[in-house]
Amino acid sequence: MAPSFDNPWSDELLLEHGIAFRGRPLPVTRTPFDIGGAELDNLTDAVEQLWRAAEIVSEAFVRTPSLRELFGYGALQTDCILKDPGYQPAIPLGRMDSFLFPGGPRFMEFNTDGTAGWHYAAALSALWRRETGRPPEHAPLQDKLLKALISCFRQWDRRGIKSPRIAIVDWEEVGTRPEQEALAAFFTESGFAAALEDPRGLRFKDGRLAGRSGSIDLVYRRVVSEELFARADQVRPFLDAYLGDAACFVGGFRTDPAWSKTLFVLFSDPAFAHLYPEKVRASLASSIPWTRMLARGETEFNGEEAEMETLLLRRPAEFILKPARGYEGSGVLAGGFTPPERWREAVRSGLLRGDTVVQAYLRPDSSHRDRQGCSYLQVGEFVLLGRLAGFLPRLSATPLITPDQPPERYCPVAVEIP
Repeated sequence: MAPSFDNPWSDELLLEHGIAFRGRPLPVTRTPFDIGGAELDNLTDAVEQLWRAAEIVSEAFVRTPSLRELFGYGALQTDCILKDPGYQPAIPLGRMDSFLFPGGPRFMEFNTDGTAGWHYAAALSALWRRETGRPPEHAPLQDKLLKALISCFRQWDRRGIKSPRIAIVDWEEVGTRPEQEALAAFFTESGFAAALEDPRGLRFKDGRLAGRSGSIDLVYRRVVSEELFARADQVRPFLDAYLGDAACFVGGFRTDPAWSKTLFVLFSDPAFAHLYPEKVRASLASSIPWTRMLARGETEFNGEEAEMETLLLRRPAEFILKPARGYEGSGVLAGGFTPPERWREAVRSGLLRGDTVVQAYLRPDSSHRDRQGCSYLQVGEFVLLGRLAGFLPRLSATPLITPDQPPERYCPVAVEIP
């Protein structure tokens, strides 16, 4: 029997607190995520070393034209990536996704593009804390996020603006709009006027960016780059404003190389090891699964040399395929969960397109079972200005979180990161 995904809190309560997607409450669980001691210390160090490595790749993208070719961006997107956002670090915010193993975390992705979930994590944890008699978090994620945004703005600002007007920019029809509305309300309550804006409705005139809410000083960009550049003709004033430095954009497009799955090829393939200092290199070796671009030719896997297509077709259960520039789990296939004919076609079409990443399939622990039968814990590690800031943990019924799998359940967080 399929697991029940009934929520432990009422739909009305979840909707009231903005814990919703496309107008429906998120599937959640009361089972809290907790971590401490040496395990938390190891996770913190791994997160911060991975972020440091991503910053190095971002810098290398700017300096090294041959490296840019690996990512396959068009001319306009490349121009936007090369544009200095006006603050440091270049990757001020994001969320990693990992499974926890006895030897430490193993990361699958680093989401730096339209990263969602800050409010979901904080609001769900607040409900759980109130129900269990715990005090509210001293510094909830929304507060940390706002401080990071303002830190970037203060570096960028040359006009001495004390209270920047913030626009959270994404498509009006996006599913995470309830979360964005909650963030805008929090920013406004904290003393910074904030509104939601659709990039299609923004204007760029006389060196300033403006929308329905008026002039904009600080853009918190939630719209995903892939969608934005695919519809560049509809949002050209927004992109021109970025290139014209009309407002502070967080995140800037300098984060795009870190969001691409190609990043993990640069982390894993020994051909790129020279990019990183020794400590970063050692951390990546223990926390990043084997990852390569899907291409014809010989490859090495677990000490074996083989032609890549032959290896994937002979041992499908050991691999997973991902679109290099995919998101929300779309297009992800695990060989062990895919019918042989479909897997064979995916491998061969990926070889022809040249835009697919192949990664070693991780077999996570399944001991975190909740009452609804979800047993695989995926930890989402939020990072702000290079530091671990909090978590978006999810339990799922299978080791995969993709659109065609049963829905994952979001967990409250019992540990607070200072």
